[in-house]
Amino acid sequence: MRAMTLTQYRIDRGGVDRLLFLMHGYTAEQHHLASYVPLVDPDERFTAIAPRGPMTMPDGDGAGWWHIDLETFEQDLSQFTPSLDTLEAFIASEAEAAGVPLERCIIGGFSQGGYLALALVSKPDAPAYAGVWAICAGLPPASEGTFDLSNGGGRPALFQWGTKDAFIGPDQPLEVIAALEAGGWDLRHHAYEMAHSQTIEMMIDAREWLAGVL
Repeated sequence: MRAMTLTQYRIDRGGVDRLLFLMHGYTAEQHHLASYVPLVDPDERFTAIAPRGPMTMPDGDGAGWWHIDLETFEQDLSQFTPSLDTLEAFIASEAEAAGVPLERCIIGGFSQGGYLALALVSKPDAPAYAGVWAICAGLPPASEGTFDLSNGGGRPALFQWGTKDAFIGPDQPLEVIAALEAGGWDLRHHAYEMAHSQTIEMMIDAREWLAGVL
């Protein structure tokens, strides 16, 4: 399989047979969620792989998966599907290189990365990834393809969001929860008094969830 060229940050755990993929949000980069790995995986059960989005910010400091106007929140989704396809191939390539089945890979992400994580597990031909972790995200945009979360089959899912998040608003989290519950996922969901961000409390909850996966 052809290796993808996404820049990545890795936290390698020797001899483990589980992978945790973490996709960052707009204007962040590959170190963003990876910095929380020692907190969410203190027992070092996973090798964590955090790819960098293919779009570089104009100032060169940060990246993204598709363009967002940060003043109006208007999104140019023309890069959504190319980024999704690139990520899917990247994950498959990394898992193959590590000798880890996709069924032992957790797919996670914040903001844009969370949308992509939910899209990856809900594509019609998606592998049976071990679970999904989405933070401050909504359902994949219907304009970009067919996404169906009805394939849960009891697999674990964690969804976390902020009650003051102006970017995703109050409705998108409810849609994510409803789709994951209806789709048969073993869902845990938590709301936090915060905006479009992360908290230590959130990561402690994620640590508890991740400890029970695989």
